Amino acid sequence: MISGIRAALILADMGYVAECGTILRTVSDFANEIISVCEGCIRGAATTAQRRFVQQYFAPIATTPDEYDQQERERWVTRDELLAAHCRWAAETPEDPNHVRKVLRFLAYGYDKFVHGAYITAMELYSGRTHAFMLRGHESEDTRRGYKAAVAGKLHEAVSAIEVMATVAGMPALVSNIHSARMELYNSNEESSAWS
Repeated sequence: MISGIRAALILADMGYVAECGTILRTVSDFANEIISVCEGCIRGAATTAQRRFVQQYFAPIATTPDEYDQQERERWVTRDELLAAHCRWAAETPEDPNHVRKVLRFLAYGYDKFVHGAYITAMELYSGRTHAFMLRGHESEDTRRGYKAAVAGKLHEAVSAIEVMATVAGMPALVSNIHSARMELYNSNEESSAWS
């Protein structure tokens, strides 16, 4: 996740916003997966989806096309099944679990467009002024700043996942340090300042 954040920041700084969004989508997926698995560990009882996700994660992969073709097709654990952990945690706070689920799903929906393709993300580097693609990165400094804010938001997600891992590992001093750093990032307004 951390190397992905660094790469995304470099790409945003250079204006390669589509590539930045693609990497941020994977960083977000990793963070959500980690948080889901850790939530099961903290509760002391993993859900069926969490157990299946761990099994799928550690399953050996096919090494030849024939071996892959002969494997039984398995339904992968869905994003919604993993996001349920966020909702269970939100239910223990003043946050509305349904709102948390809606926001997380909406953010993922937006980032999916970078990976699976959509007109809006494919055309992000197209300049109507020159009628050509900006092959040296997006020319708008405002757009670059916006993507840097998105990187800060995904950094917050990654640090949250690391904080939860430290909790599961029983490292309270590290949890405290990570929590302080996460709150400093949150209070810095880096995640929203570029869009205002």
